[in-house]
Amino acid sequence: MPPALSPLQTLPIHAVERIVDHVANNIRLAFNNDYDTARPTKYYRLQMPLLWVCRNFRAVVYLRFFKCHELRFDKNVDRAVGGPIPYIQCLERFAGPFHLVAQEVRILMRPWAVYSGKALMILSRFPYNGCSFPLARTLEIYLHGSLATEDATAVPLGADINISAFVRRIGQMAPKLNLVRLSGGLDPSNHADTTYRLIDSLTTQLLQLVDRVELTHGFNRAPHFLQVDTIRNLTYVHSYFGIGSEQIVQLVRQNAPTLRYLSIISCVDTDLSGIIQDVDGGYIEYPYIHTLLLKQDTSWSMPRRYAFDGAVPFPSLRRLISRGDFPFGDDLVLFRGNAATLELLKLTLTRELALALLRHNVFTPISHPKLQCIMLKTPQGPIPVNYADNPEIIQLMLDIAPGAAIREVSNWSLKQAPRSLVLSLLGKHVGLHVLALPDVRLSLWDAMTLIKSLSLLSDLHAKAPTLDPMPDGVTQCKLVAYVCSNYSPMGTRFRCWHIKDDNEGYLREAVKPFLLLALACPNFDYVAFTPYAREKFADLLEKAIDTANYKEHAPRLRRLLHHILE
Repeated sequence: MPPALSPLQTLPIHAVERIVDHVANNIRLAFNNDYDTARPTKYYRLQMPLLWVCRNFRAVVYLRFFKCHELRFDKNVDRAVGGPIPYIQCLERFAGPFHLVAQEVRILMRPWAVYSGKALMILSRFPYNGCSFPLARTLEIYLHGSLATEDATAVPLGADINISAFVRRIGQMAPKLNLVRLSGGLDPSNHADTTYRLIDSLTTQLLQLVDRVELTHGFNRAPHFLQVDTIRNLTYVHSYFGIGSEQIVQLVRQNAPTLRYLSIISCVDTDLSGIIQDVDGGYIEYPYIHTLLLKQDTSWSMPRRYAFDGAVPFPSLRRLISRGDFPFGDDLVLFRGNAATLELLKLTLTRELALALLRHNVFTPISHPKLQCIMLKTPQGPIPVNYADNPEIIQLMLDIAPGAAIREVSNWSLKQAPRSLVLSLLGKHVGLHVLALPDVRLSLWDAMTLIKSLSLLSDLHAKAPTLDPMPDGVTQCKLVAYVCSNYSPMGTRFRCWHIKDDNEGYLREAVKPFLLLALACPNFDYVAFTPYAREKFADLLEKAIDTANYKEHAPRLRRLLHHILE
């Protein structure tokens, strides 16, 4: 009599997937393996359990991965190494095909693996025989290194056939794939012609398989090997050092209808005006670009028609990041035209740009309603915004969208500004969630004034606080009573202070301020230190909690100690 079928064998695939999802979302397991020490634990600890649909269910075995399945093609090994390790040990016990229920697949390999047909051979052999990714919609192919001398000195015979077969195999493994991302750290110094010919061929063939192919860093360093006129339907362009402005312009313009992310780090020439300006003075629109990242050595000029028509080149722009001089000079079209869409703004703020923003009254309490994050720094870095030399920048900070829901303000160095100005400046941003003042040492009383006025503040990045200057008439023995009566409770959302001080003297000074802050703020329970400082500070904190002044509040204060030691 044949063995009874498992009930799961009679279910359709979508029903089994729902069972997998239910179990995965309600059970938490953890495997300790080599990845826990090699990389951050949270990425490689198994969050979703291995589901054995049925031990005798030989037709299909479903495995649930946390999000992404990774295949690494090692140079001297005739197999794919998948991560994490426990998965592969389990996979090798099965003779039948299996499905990997993952949203994203990453393949890491050297260029030789595709050229030589090794990648295709590995994907076709056990334990990956019959393997598929039925739910995967994104594939990242990470190519690293170059065609070293021992691998090949020229394109191997039959390379084009191997590339075509590799792409077809990918299509069979992931039938729902709609995005392929090419990334990596290629070294074009050795056999660059061969390496970039592979990229060009891969890109062309992948575009026949999927709707979108993204080129990330590492692929535009030798543009004369990259036939940009054949690359279309890109959603992501990240250009790196070495590419000329003509090819950037051509690549970006021919992908204008589909581009969503544009990153230009640097280029050989500086003028990129052709990206947004036509030869006849007209303008080009990029309807879907939401992120624009620009670094130094780029220069753009806006067409005159933008000013007259009230149009903008990037109507959907949400994030504008400029790491060098603002490439548009004193033209503020992007600030004005995208006021309704901008969510993140990161600028190197020169005096000239600050004056232009002030002169044209770009930022008002009702402008930029979606702006959530502003990061400003000077050309010299986060230090210093000198109040005496740069009053325009300080004034701009006072004016910059105080009514917006600004979540983060980073790299404001206000050492030489009057204390009252610092407090009034920051106190105006009532929607602030994260404040980063990495070079400022606040007194406990100024810090508590800020926390009290910024009701949504949850994280503060600054140097360790001090008790000086002490309030009038308050002695050390009366500090606890003074804080409890005048400040507690406050800052119900404030939970964490991030510091980078390793100096033991500053750590000793900071013990009492942090204990008093924990008494005033009911949810303050963590101080983020460097690993070296954490143990020292925990010892100092434990000794202080046991003293007479704090013994009454010891249970509450030990929560702070407990989280520091975690």
